[in-house]
Amino acid sequence: MPAGLLTNVVRRGTPSRLLLLLHGFGADQHDLAPVAPHLDPEERFLVVCPRGPHAAPPGAAWYPFGGTNPEAVRHSVDLLDDLLDQLCADEGMRREEAVVAGFSQGGSMALMLGLRASDRPRAAGVLCMSGFLADGRGVDMAWEAPGWGDGVGPDDLPPVLVQHGTLDPVVPVERGRTVTSDLTSRGLAVRHLEYPMEHQLALESVRDAAHWLDLVVAGERPSSPLPS
Repeated sequence: MPAGLLTNVVRRGTPSRLLLLLHGFGADQHDLAPVAPHLDPEERFLVVCPRGPHAAPPGAAWYPFGGTNPEAVRHSVDLLDDLLDQLCADEGMRREEAVVAGFSQGGSMALMLGLRASDRPRAAGVLCMSGFLADGRGVDMAWEAPGWGDGVGPDDLPPVLVQHGTLDPVVPVERGRTVTSDLTSRGLAVRHLEYPMEHQLALESVRDAAHWLDLVVAGERPSSPLPS
């Protein structure tokens, strides 16, 4: 594995695809593992939960809290990109069938990993739960690179599911709405769902994410507008 990343692997059944599940600030590689059976009841995915490389007691982080640290952000995104390549090679899985997902700061990472400017194969989908687009991220997104709109466009990027709680006191719902507005303005396929919850996952949100995964596995590109 790439240096600096510990992983918790949830292997159920005989999976043929990879789901990278990224924790939030101060959590760790064990935090989201219990969600795996509910996200993927049919056991299609090998679920891998990496640990962020930065200490954030009682857990870890993908980049330091507060301010902007583009070098740290870019380093973590690069580590995850390499991890995705290595896991797919080791497991005999296709990177273009993988899904990258994350909660809170992990949602920020999932967006950057799945939508960055890159020559590597794109993941099949990106799931951002209570997340945001990081400021001063230090990572070029696909639409910021030369060639966007001329050979590379929104149809080349994976569909995105954005989920957020309307009562979230940590990452306000407006930040999730900004993600959706930004991506849809660029023509990406985005489904946006909100719930009467705080900074958390709920049974309904996980069930909706599982249904979205079903659609992505079936090759669909689900989208829906922001709530009015």
